Amino acid sequence: MSDKVRLASIGLGRWARVLARGVQRGDKTELYSCFSRSEDKRAAFMEEYGVPKSASSLDELLADDGVEGVIITTPNDTHREVITSALEAGKAVYTDKPIAQTLEDAAAIKAVVEKTGGVFAVGHSARRLSGNRVMKQWIDDGTLGGVSMVEANFSNERGLELTPETWRWYLSKTPGGPLIQLGVHHADNLQYLLGPVKAVSAHTRKLFTNAEVPDATMAILEFESGALGYLGCGWASPGIYQIRLQGTKQNLMYDLDFTHWDEAHEADEYSSLVSQAYGQQERSPVELPHTDMFREQLEEFGLAARGEATVEVQVDDAIRALAIVHTAIESNRQNGAAVEVESLLSEVGITI
Repeated sequence: MSDKVRLASIGLGRWARVLARGVQRGDKTELYSCFSRSEDKRAAFMEEYGVPKSASSLDELLADDGVEGVIITTPNDTHREVITSALEAGKAVYTDKPIAQTLEDAAAIKAVVEKTGGVFAVGHSARRLSGNRVMKQWIDDGTLGGVSMVEANFSNERGLELTPETWRWYLSKTPGGPLIQLGVHHADNLQYLLGPVKAVSAHTRKLFTNAEVPDATMAILEFESGALGYLGCGWASPGIYQIRLQGTKQNLMYDLDFTHWDEAHEADEYSSLVSQAYGQQERSPVELPHTDMFREQLEEFGLAARGEATVEVQVDDAIRALAIVHTAIESNRQNGAAVEVESLLSEVGITI
């Protein structure tokens, strides 16, 4: 019998398949069961990924003693209920980002995590990309010098493809549009690199999508360190993923080809990181070690479920990222006025 950590997928859409491939690339975890309300989706998922069993209800899956941890990829507004049920059933929980749709839901999830003491991980895997890891190293070891500014953008064409049959069409289910789906990645990345954000000023616009959600966001972040950042995200252009760091000794410029996002084990081959030293015009390529963000994070989660590792992105990290999204939304409501992150967290009783 395999000694791999036995995981179960809850929600069997496109992203469940991306993560299933990440599991298959590793040797520490395996997909043991799955659940979707659709019997056809369960059957197709089992066949495609060699999953030995499925459950016809969430309660049935959570009652299965063979399931050690669950991978949740259901819509954002369902996260609170599913996460709570899984943690209270004694399962380790990995949920795709964002942690929840609202800060109120995030506060409730934090309370359940603390009450149960269960293993809980959030899929902010982008911080594990090789470029982000190298940038973090250059900051920490002083190679970059002091950082005064950072610029980041994560955009794609999703807003042009949305239809009323998809949950992302609706503002009530996708507040901020690309901000909560794409920008939240950089909200985590930038705080991973530079520490907590203190305040946000933002504008959002709906220009080209027919959906209810905006398709363009520009936000200015004020970090507690005093550094300033730009976070842009859109749903009306070809895919782009960039981060630019400006240090007193070096600049770093990171680009990733978004078309390879789903296949994380290939992403580094289609990425570039270049540096520009103080007083020089030349830009030099920086070596990017190989990473596989989905496999690495899921293996870490699996080992944590057995007490053999600690998850990197925990509940407070995920709440900080979600808070940037909702602070930006609130700033847009106030016509771009700066809004303190702490003010929104305190409104829902969150202390970090």
